[in-house]
Parts: sequence; C-alpha cells; structure tokens
Amino acid sequence: MSDLEQDIPLKARDWKYSGEGNMKIVFTYTGHEPSLQNWLLQLNKGETSSTLAVQLQQRRDACAFSTLVGSLIGQQYILEQRLVRVPREFLASLSQRTTERPLYRTHAGIDVDQGVGVLVPNMIATCTHSVTVELKPKWGFLPQSAEIDPANSVKHRVCRYCMHQHLKHKSPSQLCPLDLYSTTPERVERALDALAESPQNNMRVFVDGVLTDTVDVQWSELKRVLTQILLKELILVRLQRLQRELDPRDIEGVFPVYERAIECGELSANEPSVDDWVEAVRLFETQAERSDKQVVLEYLLSTVLKDVSVMVMIKQWPVDGEMPEYKIAVVDTEPKKLAKMARYRDLSQDIVDNYLKLHPHPSSQKQCYE
Repeated sequence: MSDLEQDIPLKARDWKYSGEGNMKIVFTYTGHEPSLQNWLLQLNKGETSSTLAVQLQQRRDACAFSTLVGSLIGQQYILEQRLVRVPREFLASLSQRTTERPLYRTHAGIDVDQGVGVLVPNMIATCTHSVTVELKPKWGFLPQSAEIDPANSVKHRVCRYCMHQHLKHKSPSQLCPLDLYSTTPERVERALDALAESPQNNMRVFVDGVLTDTVDVQWSELKRVLTQILLKELILVRLQRLQRELDPRDIEGVFPVYERAIECGELSANEPSVDDWVEAVRLFETQAERSDKQVVLEYLLSTVLKDVSVMVMIKQWPVDGEMPEYKIAVVDTEPKKLAKMARYRDLSQDIVDNYLKLHPHPSSQKQCYE
C-alpha cells in the first residue's frame, strides 16, 4: 500500500476517461498489461507546488485515512490502493487526449506535475452482462441537538438534503435520503425510483462499463436486486449510525467549540495529521471524554461519511436467481479540511434561510422521517 511502484509501463493511449469530481479525475485501463487489468487510475486536478517526496507522503496519508475509515465501517468495504509513479510526459499526453470531459468540469485540468497517482480496483466492470451502480447516499439523519437555534428548528423536521435541493435546483428531486437509509424495502425502492427519475450526481448506472440511463436497463428488476443487496449488507445503516454518533451537536454546536480550540491552541491552523485521526478514532471508539479537539475531529469524520459513495457491482446481469454475485465498496473517503469549518457553518445557515424563505409556514414544510 505504501510502496511506490516505479516501473509500471504507462501509455496515455491505454487509458480512457471515466469521470471526475472537483478534485480528482479517473481513467479506466484499456490496454494489455496484466498488472493494470481491471484497475482505475486516480489523478489530482489543479496544480502542484510540492516535491515528489511530499506528494508521496500525502498519498500515503490518504491511504492510511481510508484504512482508518475502514476500521469504522468495515475494512471489507475499502478498496485496495496502489501508489504509482506517473511521469510528466504521460500526464501531458493524457491531458491532450482527454476531450470528452463535461464542460462544467474543465475549469481545472490534470495536474501534470503531481508525480504520484493512485491505482484502485475497477468497480465499473467492463465484462459482458455486468452492471455497476454508484450511489451517493448523503446525510442520513435528522439532527436533534439542543444547540440548534430555535429559529432553525426546521432542521429537526426536514432533512439536510431535502432543504439543500431548494437552494441548488429550481426543480428539486423527490428523493429523501432517509428513505434510502431505511430498513423498509418499500422506502428503499421509493428512494431508488426518485434517484432514477432525477439522478443528479447521486446515482450513476453502468452496463458493461458504459454509463447508461435507467430507462435503458430493466429498472424494476435492478431496483429489486439493489434493495436486497443494501438491506443484506446494512452498510447504509452503519453509515447512518456513525454519522449521527460522530455529529451529535450539529455545526451550530460544534463551530463555537472549534473557535475556542483554535483560540486556546488546542487546534492549530494546520490540518490534522494521520496520528491525530488515529487518536480521534480511538477515543471515539472508547467513548472517552471529548476534548474540544475531539469534538471537532469527530464532526469532520461525520462529514466524510456524509459524502462517501457506495459502489455496487453485479457481476452477471440480468440476474439468474434471487441473489446474484456482487461486490460492494465505499469510496470517496478523503479527509475533510479543518479550514472549511466556517464554510460548513455558513452553508448550513444558507440552506435553512433559503428553505424558510420559500416555506415560511410549518404547514407548507416537508416532514422527513427516519
């Protein structure tokens, strides 16, 4: 996991654009090198000013953090990661060949100076008769913190995602993530139907490795199988429990603690180290008394778990029998930045203010149920 693979033969023509987020871009291997078959290459976007040694340590720290998340949710859900040396010529060539990116993502390109990439197993199976579904389940509980301002009490009744939809979209999705996190099959299926109708960036379906609209698959059957898998694995139930236990005070209660910890020097402007995260998880699991630093780090861990993706790969489609062979993994487990605490506070308030502006009377407000 920590060793840097130096001699992997990387040729830009052997990699196909797969997708990207704000910070990373992903490519699928299409060549014939055995050591790269069924692997994806994750690269950073933007620009790098750090040395190769610093980059390598940052990558190792990110791998260690993923393993730490695995200690909370189950290591079986965390994918193996290989660190690989990526020459500048390879990255420059790859950047030139990548022309199919969405326009709204092109503000930042491949960082051609990054030096180190990450290989992860390809959960988007390219074999014939396979289906992969990527779900972003989001925030899974209604906060009940007594530290929430009474003026913001709508947080107790309407979930974060449902309110945020009104800030982000003129036509909000009908999805309530609390349905997806439910252990009731009918509610899980209702959530999946809402995702199929308006996937936004919260669901993607791949058939034989190709991104596909749900109208082009046997959706009712796929929905049934996905529901069975999610209820069997209970990974969403585990994520929901951890989100709630790591964030019992809401950002309204945590942000003053963060300010106090910064002011007294318990927290610095530097981002937490791997050792800090390891200690935070240890103290959380032992239910030790929470210091101000511990409260903040637990909140950030909860924020990570509110933003992960769950990948479900069904290896034979259509299914032949009740429960097909499948693989499930949790990805996008990077640590959240301490420097974004003010942003989290402001966004939370913006979401509530906008929702109350649109729905000032309780009678017009949605009621979400766990």
